Amino acid sequence: MSQWSSLLKLTGVHQDQVLGLYSHDLLPMEVRQYLAPWIESQDWKQGAKDCSLANVQFQNLLEHLDTQYSRFTQEQDMLQKHNLRRFKLTIQNQYQAKPQKLAELIRDVLRHEKQILLQAQEAQNQPGAPAPASMEVGEHWEIEQRVKEVKEKMQLLEQEVKFLEDQQETFHFKYNNFQVIVTARVNASDELLKTKRTELQEQLNELDKKRKEVLDQVKMLLGLCETLVVFLQKELNDWHIRQKLFCIGAPTNTCLTKLESWVTRSVEVLFQLRRLLLLLAELPLSISYELDPLKTDPPILEKRLLEMLCCLLKISFVVDKQPIMAYPCRRPLVLKTSTQFSVGARLLVNLPKLKNSMKVSYSIDKDPPNMKGYRGFNVLGPQPKALEDFQGQGLMVEYKHLTLKDKRIGPGGKGGKGANDGALSVLEELHIITFTTQFDYQGLKLDLEAATLPFVVISNISQFVGAWASVLWFNLLSSDPKDLTFFSKTPDAPWLLLADALSWQFSFTTKRGLNSDQLNMLEKKLCGTTPRQDSSVPWSKFAKENMPRLTFTFWTWFDATLNLVKQHLEDIWNDGHVMGFLSRSKEESLLDTKMEGTFLLRFSESIAEGGITFSWVEYQENGSPKICSVHPYTKRELSFIPLTEIIRNYQLLVQENIPENPLKYLYPNIPKDQAFGQYYEHRIEMTLEYQKYLKRKLIMVSERQDDAQDSIGPGTPQHNEVDVNSLIENLYMDQSTDQPTSQELDRYMMNADSDPMMSFTDAGIYAECFGDLQ
Repeated sequence: MSQWSSLLKLTGVHQDQVLGLYSHDLLPMEVRQYLAPWIESQDWKQGAKDCSLANVQFQNLLEHLDTQYSRFTQEQDMLQKHNLRRFKLTIQNQYQAKPQKLAELIRDVLRHEKQILLQAQEAQNQPGAPAPASMEVGEHWEIEQRVKEVKEKMQLLEQEVKFLEDQQETFHFKYNNFQVIVTARVNASDELLKTKRTELQEQLNELDKKRKEVLDQVKMLLGLCETLVVFLQKELNDWHIRQKLFCIGAPTNTCLTKLESWVTRSVEVLFQLRRLLLLLAELPLSISYELDPLKTDPPILEKRLLEMLCCLLKISFVVDKQPIMAYPCRRPLVLKTSTQFSVGARLLVNLPKLKNSMKVSYSIDKDPPNMKGYRGFNVLGPQPKALEDFQGQGLMVEYKHLTLKDKRIGPGGKGGKGANDGALSVLEELHIITFTTQFDYQGLKLDLEAATLPFVVISNISQFVGAWASVLWFNLLSSDPKDLTFFSKTPDAPWLLLADALSWQFSFTTKRGLNSDQLNMLEKKLCGTTPRQDSSVPWSKFAKENMPRLTFTFWTWFDATLNLVKQHLEDIWNDGHVMGFLSRSKEESLLDTKMEGTFLLRFSESIAEGGITFSWVEYQENGSPKICSVHPYTKRELSFIPLTEIIRNYQLLVQENIPENPLKYLYPNIPKDQAFGQYYEHRIEMTLEYQKYLKRKLIMVSERQDDAQDSIGPGTPQHNEVDVNSLIENLYMDQSTDQPTSQELDRYMMNADSDPMMSFTDAGIYAECFGDLQ
């Protein structure tokens, strides 16, 4: 299948990339379509270097355009004729005198096409992983090509060395024969000996030339390998950065399959080259001469190769699974003492002979910082363990049941840190686990080491939220993955960077991140009401100091809100029905021009445990809008009644205590039942046993609190909060009343069994309605 045919089969984001590639007029898509076979058959890479070839390609392109133009003329396709003629005139004006530029253009377009196809192939092989950026795919394509190139050069070099061996054996055989003739001088004239000696000299010259050619090829291959190792180093560094960000929720690809393939193939080439150098170093033992290059060059080249090989092997041992507890909180890099956690390491050199032969050991805080009060820990668990090939996924070792135990030595033990003793808090103290193993292959022995990212150790689960803030801050801002003193000089976070991290917390926990409006509201909380483009956030303001006029920090409130969404609001959050982070002033500006009954959902700014409220607009007799908000619901209320049921059955007492539901349209104008109908609880038919009772349902009821209503002028929105902390009983005698759900019955029976005198006001449940037993 041609490259163009494969591109036409792409869908989704990859199809968009193809369209973006041809969004300019440099090479119209219709030209690429009609001339696809010819375009793909040309060596545009060489044409960009060779002016004469580029000129031939340019003239051939014009001829193909003329041929296609004739076809459109016969088909009377005026539009295509016009487009083709315009393209021909354009390239004649721009590239007639410099056809190499056109060759470069087409070469680059074809290269970008290959990058898109490679990206699509990787996405297909890893359906759960996000598609990497086009630049990343371009680099991957470049590495893949270089790996293939050194592999091919290695095969050619092996053939050349084999030819050199044969050539040396031939010379050796003729030289021995000549020695026999010289010694015996049987039927050999001086002229014949002179001729034989001349032939041997010529063959020796050829042998010397071949040895130098082989060594030149070795040097060239070493140069290619050095460049490849630099590429692999950069890719591994990028992978470490991606892993750091992935640990705090970034949607990035941390798959090691490609990297393992590149590293393994590169190491194989280097070991092959090492064997050839050892072989070349042995050839002078049979035949040597003055200024023989094989007596001086191979040791130098082997030393250069070993440096490169050791560098690649050392960076190929990585921690691919960062420390994480199985429960109660599934976030990495926060560990609790006496609670099991897992961690894993991986060797990216996947050679069969290494399987089960390399033992891995671990230690914690190998080089602890010289800091006052720094705690010491022991890691309890099995060791050492061997690297194994887990289901063909690579050479890995995983420890699943490790635990940390506090050494409790001196004042640095648990509870030994004072508030003003100069030591870091427990939540700012970082620790590292280091894995060690020995690589032993084909006579090369090398100690390898890999370290985890710094993690925080807590002794109580209540410290988890603060510890996660430390992990987020470190992974976002630290440039040194082993800097255990990071929080002794904590840097500020640029808002643009921190905004991404806050959005990742939502996109990783749910399916929806934060939009620009939501982030703007959070920016004003952290950076002031008039943030600048280069605004930054201090660590203390983010997680240590209480927000103005409140008794909790920004991070405490943000994380609690995130947990509220995950536990009780995830479906409607993913649907985009929760406006979420929204200030009251912004809320008023959005609602005061909408239809009466329009409402929106936003998070409370004043509840530490996280809360959500709905606000709606209604119009007074004088035509002025009034914004009403219900007292926020927390996880306490939402554990009993889903927010969608609260919205569905919410009642507001109006004149003469007649209840009505003021919520009609979800902002901007979506009918309430259309937005939330799919989440309403389904009613069940009553059994004969339950029909002995009057029917009931759970609803939320608020009493209106109108203060100074008459003082509001026309057109001025009023923000009025209604109270939900009042209990009101309604008896539903009408048999057509909605049936209770099975969930409502179960909740009520469970609560009644546990506490017959339960107050539904205290539990956050309002209007629990009963009738007398029939």
